[in-house]
Amino acid sequence: MKIWSASLLLAITACSSPEPKTVETVSIETVDEIKKEDSIESSTYEQKANSYLLANEVVVLSFKTKKNKQVFICRDQENKYLVYRFGSPAKVELQFPEKLDQSSFKKFDYSSYFRPGGVANLGMNLDYLSFTNGGYRYVIYKTYASESVGNEDEIGIRIIHLKTNKRTQIEGNFTTLEGGFPEETMELVNQTEALYD
Repeated sequence: MKIWSASLLLAITACSSPEPKTVETVSIETVDEIKKEDSIESSTYEQKANSYLLANEVVVLSFKTKKNKQVFICRDQENKYLVYRFGSPAKVELQFPEKLDQSSFKKFDYSSYFRPGGVANLGMNLDYLSFTNGGYRYVIYKTYASESVGNEDEIGIRIIHLKTNKRTQIEGNFTTLEGGFPEETMELVNQTEALYD
């Protein structure tokens, strides 16, 4: 009788226990791709998925924002994909695109404008790399205009709501800039004439 009571109590306890809560930090597809491509241990996949620069990547362009966020545009060393990552120093908050393959290049648009000359000719150099994600256009820009105060170069991100055209500006710290918009990478993305100033 005691054995039966203990078994019943154990069964009732098991049925009434709440399900454990899990937090999924990356999709199963992404995890499987990372494991397959890099042959890493499952215990380290979350750290790998939250890295700004993976072992097989090179930095195309990177900088910190004035609020100490990090921006990285990276490509695979063998030009298999292009990727944008943004977030705090400790965590990637946005990666675009999620799937890292050859199709990623055509998810980005590049436009530029160059006019030589100094202040008298209003010389300028404008570069924009953009993509659309979740109803917003993200524009990573690097600009110089000779008529600007102090002739400063500027870098940052403009986020444009596609329905309302409302713009959010994230200013970058130009002194933290590494890289740029190299022709050999930019020729792999869509070419446009759109200017975002």
